[in-house]
Amino acid sequence: MQFYIKLLCLLLFLSFMEGKATEESNLVVTVDVKQKNLSDILTEVARQTGINFIYDSSIIAGIRLDFKAYQEPLLQCMKRLIKDIPITYYLSGNNIILKRANEKVTISGFIRDKNTLEYLVGASVYDYYSRRGTTTNENGFFSLTLSSKVVELEISYVGYRAFKQTFIELNKDTVMRVSLIADRQLEEVVIVGTQSSKELISGTQMGTLSMTQKSIKNIPTIFGEADVVKALQTQPGVMAGVEGFSGMYVRGGNGDDNLYLIDGVPVYQVSHLGGLFSAFNAEAVEKVDFFKSAFPARYGGRLSSVVDIRTKDGNMKEFHGSAMLGLISGNLNLSGPIIKDRTSFNISLRRSWLDVLSAPAIAIYNKVREKEGEKMIGRYAFTDLNFKVNHFFSEKSRAYVSLYLGQDFLKGGNVEFSKGDGMSYENKDIGRLRWGNVVTSAGWSYIINNKIYIHNQFSYSRYRSSLKRTINEISGEKGSVDYSESLSESSSINGIEDLGVRSSWDYLPLPEHHVRFGTSYFYHRFKPEYVREKRVGDIEKTNPVNRNETLLAHEFDLYIEDDWSLGRATRLNAGLRLGLFNVQKKSFVSLDPRLSARFLLYPDFSFKLSYARMNQYVHQINESYISLPTDLWLPVSRDFKPLTSDQISAGFYYNLRDLYSFSVEGYYKWMNHILDYKDGYNFLPSFIGWEEKLVSGKGWAYGLDLIVRKNEGNITGWIGYGLMWADRQISGVNGGIRFPAKYDNRHKLNIVINWKINKKIELTGSWVYMTGNRITLALENYQDLKNSGIINEKIPNLPSYWERVGIDYYANRNNFRLPAYHRLDLGINIYSPKKRGRMGIWNISIYNVYSYMSPIAIRKWYQLGGYNYSKAYCSFQTLGLLPVIPSFSYTYKF
Repeated sequence: MQFYIKLLCLLLFLSFMEGKATEESNLVVTVDVKQKNLSDILTEVARQTGINFIYDSSIIAGIRLDFKAYQEPLLQCMKRLIKDIPITYYLSGNNIILKRANEKVTISGFIRDKNTLEYLVGASVYDYYSRRGTTTNENGFFSLTLSSKVVELEISYVGYRAFKQTFIELNKDTVMRVSLIADRQLEEVVIVGTQSSKELISGTQMGTLSMTQKSIKNIPTIFGEADVVKALQTQPGVMAGVEGFSGMYVRGGNGDDNLYLIDGVPVYQVSHLGGLFSAFNAEAVEKVDFFKSAFPARYGGRLSSVVDIRTKDGNMKEFHGSAMLGLISGNLNLSGPIIKDRTSFNISLRRSWLDVLSAPAIAIYNKVREKEGEKMIGRYAFTDLNFKVNHFFSEKSRAYVSLYLGQDFLKGGNVEFSKGDGMSYENKDIGRLRWGNVVTSAGWSYIINNKIYIHNQFSYSRYRSSLKRTINEISGEKGSVDYSESLSESSSINGIEDLGVRSSWDYLPLPEHHVRFGTSYFYHRFKPEYVREKRVGDIEKTNPVNRNETLLAHEFDLYIEDDWSLGRATRLNAGLRLGLFNVQKKSFVSLDPRLSARFLLYPDFSFKLSYARMNQYVHQINESYISLPTDLWLPVSRDFKPLTSDQISAGFYYNLRDLYSFSVEGYYKWMNHILDYKDGYNFLPSFIGWEEKLVSGKGWAYGLDLIVRKNEGNITGWIGYGLMWADRQISGVNGGIRFPAKYDNRHKLNIVINWKINKKIELTGSWVYMTGNRITLALENYQDLKNSGIINEKIPNLPSYWERVGIDYYANRNNFRLPAYHRLDLGINIYSPKKRGRMGIWNISIYNVYSYMSPIAIRKWYQLGGYNYSKAYCSFQTLGLLPVIPSFSYTYKF
């Protein structure tokens, strides 16, 4: 019985509510007024409908409107009436209550290091109340627009104490100047490269890594030299190419598919000594941002990755510096104010002393060989210089000038001379190779208001490589009848020069939007081949050769992107990049869409999806497995279209109490117009141009990247695993059949651990395992047809040796996989505090601890045997490169 009574009451209540809703929907309003006070309009509406309006008169004081309605339902009329007024309303019985709407406020400002006043790039700004956040740009500026008056703000940066501030009643725009304090205890547990845990989950970016100088130095490397590129090689999906070298092959791409930027300016040659060292001095680096998928629209020009390096601004407060002495190089860094709190500088100089160390050994060798009439010449050295001046005109205006200069010099050869036992003679054969970069830029940044930020930049860069060989033969005494001299000089130069201007804008119109747009223009001057030969005397009868080719190109880009929050669960980053490249009176136009989406499944768990198209107008022609300074940088041409890639990525991301983070990303990338040398190109005559040696085709890469990190505690580190496939299909290569790429490394595992034992001792370790590279190897031989009885003038006339050995038969391109590559590196840092805050740091590291010399190539050789040496026996021998290498360095900070 009670159940039926309750059911009857419920039906009566619903009938009453339906009647009320019907009654309200039947209320209509007819109004036609011009420049009428809002209070008078509300009075008229109340008279027609019988509804009471309850409000504070201050919220509508002085508001006058033009408004017209005819037989319009009440609620629809109210929506139109207040749509452009910061007022909200709700219905309560027979009353409509008006309240002031929550006004949006913008918190903006700069984040700096308290001790040096250097801007902190990529610092996290997060409001716990609204769960909205952002990061500082390349000049330490942030802007965050919020709808709530209550704000629980936290500003954090790796290696610094977090800054927290709560606003209970924030009702106006606020500009903050936050100075973070470096926390040495936090610095001690920083691992190599990590996004902030909040940004990893809440951000739209995928395949992204941020690294500081400290994190770069925490990885043991060859000769104890901290290296930006080798730190990136520890990430899943990033291949090193050849052991110990600073090559980088990202998600199936080539070595020239990576865009390297120093303070926003492209750098073309990024290695010293064929790749044993990268060109980036870690002492000059403030921050590195690395992208391998979901590329923002503000980046373009390469297919596979972006490495954006920001150098130090300099200390605005006081002078500081460091000096490092290593096994084969030294480093000096100085930083301080030119005008205190206004102008600062930072200068870093690095030089190798391989030439100094090798000089005694060469002198001893020459002394021993002098009796044989022989002398060896050898010298190598590289130098890097980074210099930056930073000036504040005001809190809103800042300018800087940046310079990078890198130079390598290699000299080698031999001299043969007589020892007084007959006619005197001297024969010299000496080669000289120089290569290097010059990169300079000037930038100006200005904050127009708390929602608009602008940055303009002018830049110049040049890469140049020159190779010169001199052969000089002298016989007889000068002035005698039998005296003769001949000289042959050959030189080749290749390089590229860029002159550019760039303007980028940040615009934050609403809390849900962060809009970036900008444009850039580059004037390119390519010198792919400049060859000059000079001959004097009787050494050669060939005519001198002079070949000089210069290509001019113009590149223009325009981009826009919007980071857009569609509520708390969904966030998008959508962008578009327009590119125009003109060369040889031909223009190429590209349109690159970019889209990434983040779906927040739980507060610490998200799913992300992205698509990115990239275009590349310049490429490097490599003939070997390592990057050489003689490799040519060339633009697209009438025969070869711009390289393109499309990449789709998807992944899950999880953060466990800010202590552990997990991510898994799958990707599929397809590439078009990629270049390679055609089969048999090395048999073409030397006068054949580079365009006739190349062919273009397609490429595919797909796989899975998994990484687990431990972010805090005395023991930190990560485990990264990559599962990868990379294929090519190029007409004129491998008969047009699809084949695996050189760096089709199926599996890659990296383990990196840092252990802070105490304040004075820190251990570092890194272990890598990777499936071997692929090479093209002749596994079979076939006999020539010379003695087969077939008469054909095209049959080659081989030497007798090859008649027994046969001719190598290559079944397919990259048909053989080298044995797996694995290596353990260990290091120890010993900190020795000095007076007045100074510090001495000993670093001892061991590269390739168990000395496993991973094969980088296979040598095929033959041995003749049997009766009258009529049979040839084939053997294969693997060639390793780097054994165990201990090293040490000492750094003194002052």
